[in-house]
Amino acid sequence: MSQQTILDMCCGSRMFWFNKQDSRTVFADIRAEEHTLCDGRRLVISPDLIADFRALPFADSSFPVVVFDPPHLERVGQTAWMGKKYGHLNKKTWRADIRAGFKEAFRVLRPHGVL
Repeated sequence: MSQQTILDMCCGSRMFWFNKQDSRTVFADIRAEEHTLCDGRRLVISPDLIADFRALPFADSSFPVVVFDPPHLERVGQTAWMGKKYGHLNKKTWRADIRAGFKEAFRVLRPHGVL
């Protein structure tokens, strides 16, 4: 196994990735769940690590590459398929949550790393 040099802080169902099993990557998300979408496809959210992007369990300067693609929806129903697929933010705290996420991303990113 190669050294894990990439952190995906909000991996969701790994739609961002061509190789959804990239061994260089730590896939983290706050949830692990499965759903059947309206078109019958399975949505599988299966991170390597359950973690909140606002409080990551890694030391400072742990990764040369950090991917931070947080949920963007704050007005979505709890049972809506878009909320299940992309996650959602709290309507009242989303600004502070995103700010905390960027703070964590830069904290775990090595100097001169790529975010």
